[in-house]
Amino acid sequence: MSDWIHPVLAGAFLIVSYRLVRTSGAGLRVAVLLMALLNAGVLWLLAATGPARAVLAVALVSLAAAVHSLLAATRTLAARIQRVDTEAFRGLVRQAADAAGPQVVGVCVMFSGALALTAFTDDAHPEGRQFHLMPGVDCPFCLVEDQIRDFLGPADPLLAAYRTHLEEGSSRHLLVKRRSEREPWTGRLRDRIYYRVPAPARRPPCAVHDPLLGRP
Repeated sequence: MSDWIHPVLAGAFLIVSYRLVRTSGAGLRVAVLLMALLNAGVLWLLAATGPARAVLAVALVSLAAAVHSLLAATRTLAARIQRVDTEAFRGLVRQAADAAGPQVVGVCVMFSGALALTAFTDDAHPEGRQFHLMPGVDCPFCLVEDQIRDFLGPADPLLAAYRTHLEEGSSRHLLVKRRSEREPWTGRLRDRIYYRVPAPARRPPCAVHDPLLGRP
């Protein structure tokens, strides 16, 4: 029985650690990396000090706990996503533009063709809540560019930079922010290597962006 004390403790440690990582607020990629490192470290120690069957048992428990944690994280993420239409999307952006205090607004066209909006930092709209505008009749790239013009001005160089990335097949994440309502908005394009330009079938025709994206 004493041979199983360390494996049981190791399995319990991994289960608790996975839960702590999942509830820590870390991003999905960081959470997966941390869980992989914890798993590798614990199994290495068991392999060096215990029987092979103990390593296998803990590995199975760890795998089950990891799958459960990832599924729970996916459910939590899905619960923070609210689908909106174009009118509601524009209304949310106006609320962000009129809000007082520190403010951050993020807009990005995902590979699915949906437009994701992350905004607001107050209690009513906690940061991290996402609003998704699903593919429809409105060009999502035009909607992103509208935010560049409205927040930063029609001549802001970020507009040309955004289109350059689109031509290269990369759908960059637009972030605009300000520290207070007395300060101007500033913006930047955040790299999202897994956010590729959606396929033609996932986006509506657009006279402005179709030539850039190679669709006649």
